[in-house]
Amino acid sequence: MFLIIAAVALIALISSVVYLIDFALATRHDSLRAPASSGGVRRARRVSGMYVRSREEQLTH
Repeated sequence: MFLIIAAVALIALISSVVYLIDFALATRHDSLRAPASSGGVRRARRVSGMYVRSREEQLTH
């Protein structure tokens, strides 16, 4: 039982480190004046709040 819990925790730790590395690389080489070139860049912009609403979009609540 302990090995299963340790394995799940290790997988979660490794996947979060991989996500952080992907985020760091995407934000480091991103030019905000150009359209997003990949899914990683779009995800990094969305997480960091770089995508904002346009004037046509309105909040529904």
